Amino acid sequence: MARDRFLAQGVTGTKRQRGGKPVSSRKPTKDQTKRPGKPRKHHGGSDEEGGDDESDNEVGDVNDLEHRYGTDENEVSSEEDEFLETAAEKRLRLAKSYISKVKASTEMDADEYDAAQIDRDLIAERLTSDARERSGKWSRRIADQFAYPIDEMSMARVLKNGHMLPVTCVAITPNGKFVYSGAKDGSLIKWQRETGQKLHVFKGQKKKGSNHKLGHCDHILSIAISSDSKYVATGGRDRRIHIWSVDEDRHLIAFHQHKDSVTGLVFRRGINHLYSCSADRMVKMWNVDELAYMDTLFGHQDIIVSIDALQREQAVTTGSRDKTLRLWKIADEAQLVFRGGSTTDQSRITKALSEGKQDAIEAAADVRAIIEQNHSTTQHADEYRDLLRSLAAENTEFCEESVDAVAMIDEETYVTGGDSGALCLWSVQKKKPVFIHHIAHGIQPTATSTDTVSATAAAADDENSSATRLPTRSRWITALAAVPFTDMFFSASSDGLVRLWRMRPGKTPGFDMVNTIPVAGFVNGLAVRELTPEGSLAVRKDIILAVAVGNEPRLGRWAKEKARNVVRLFHLPANPSKSSSS
Repeated sequence: MARDRFLAQGVTGTKRQRGGKPVSSRKPTKDQTKRPGKPRKHHGGSDEEGGDDESDNEVGDVNDLEHRYGTDENEVSSEEDEFLETAAEKRLRLAKSYISKVKASTEMDADEYDAAQIDRDLIAERLTSDARERSGKWSRRIADQFAYPIDEMSMARVLKNGHMLPVTCVAITPNGKFVYSGAKDGSLIKWQRETGQKLHVFKGQKKKGSNHKLGHCDHILSIAISSDSKYVATGGRDRRIHIWSVDEDRHLIAFHQHKDSVTGLVFRRGINHLYSCSADRMVKMWNVDELAYMDTLFGHQDIIVSIDALQREQAVTTGSRDKTLRLWKIADEAQLVFRGGSTTDQSRITKALSEGKQDAIEAAADVRAIIEQNHSTTQHADEYRDLLRSLAAENTEFCEESVDAVAMIDEETYVTGGDSGALCLWSVQKKKPVFIHHIAHGIQPTATSTDTVSATAAAADDENSSATRLPTRSRWITALAAVPFTDMFFSASSDGLVRLWRMRPGKTPGFDMVNTIPVAGFVNGLAVRELTPEGSLAVRKDIILAVAVGNEPRLGRWAKEKARNVVRLFHLPANPSKSSSS
């Protein structure tokens, strides 16, 4: 039996065979005949173990290797375990490591909660929520928790004495501590959410100002906050994007690559990449950490008025009067085009009244049972159905000429609103809306061709009065906001109500109104955050809703409403019975 050359002491014998013939080795040198491992001195004056003259073809002694390099049993065993670890064992090890991190981040006193409750309510919920969000599809159902009557006195706070002109945009930091608002007076204000205190005011500068460090010199139209609560980005009619520091309350940089008004901003979740849209029909990307420009996307044929994004490297935009919704797949350098321009006519209204499929009937009955304790919401739902019946009888038709607002429910589902008053639900699987809720915020009050109508004209016969009556117009959707990866989103217009919607369960797509929040004036912006108190073990989370209110629309002055230019904050508890008792 052949002797193992690696287990032999001082092997200098026959080497491996080449072509079946043994190969003779050279005679050992003088240095090689010395005792293995004995150090010798070099001319450089430093001590080094072993000999440098050893032939590369020779195999040294095992004791010599141990003497030169030593042995670390822990290192050897860990390397062997990692080398022998299978793919399944590696996944199991990583899962255990992740669970231990989750446990460490959710530890509480043992006197307050038992281990079973922690494991059940925290770890399982956290793992499930993370897995669902990574899949990119909504799955959490929370809308039913907010179907109770909204008490404006106890749940609302008005942030006043701030802006002189209509408030156009609002944003809440992810940690829920601060609220930022922008207005047509060019000012940016930082508010303390809990107290409503005004912390800092960035007044901006006069028109055609050249000192960009002072801020905007025209209307602020959009605002966004990074997911790590470090940066605030604002865009305005002066074609500038300004980046501000949240912690230091100072200006960082101004981007000026857009050629027209910056109408929308959004940060990608989990990374400080900023997406901007503009009236120049371009979408631009920015790396805020590096304070640098990245890329430009083209495709829309009209001004882009709204943009939204979540955690994937993609964004969705609305092109106003080109009637398109575009999903930009940035990594693939591609875009998906969805055609809007829905029509609300007699046949569609009749179909909406008939409830359609069995799943829709069951969903409508379910919603009716949810809101039956909320008399205000029930009343608004009844008024909406009466409005549909009257419009169906009059054969009224509304055509969507502009798509103005968008909100992402998840990575593959979006909601849009436009000038026809219809809320459209979209999916990446289809090019047309999968569901349309017609005239979501009612119609404009019927007007006449004169500012005042005399008593005799009001008492005139129907034929004469109808000749001076202007066409019926629906209230267009001015703002949308969604709680990502849940079944809840908000919509607003100028009808005095912010409406809360719930996605329908089951396979049939759709949504239904489950609550209303009274807000007078033009709602130019909505921002919503889930509030998670530090150290809280509750699965249910409160909702913070910020509403930017003005007496005129965000992008113009073609209408007026009697309202104050303020920011309204609503703290909506997920469990009002417990919160009121405490």
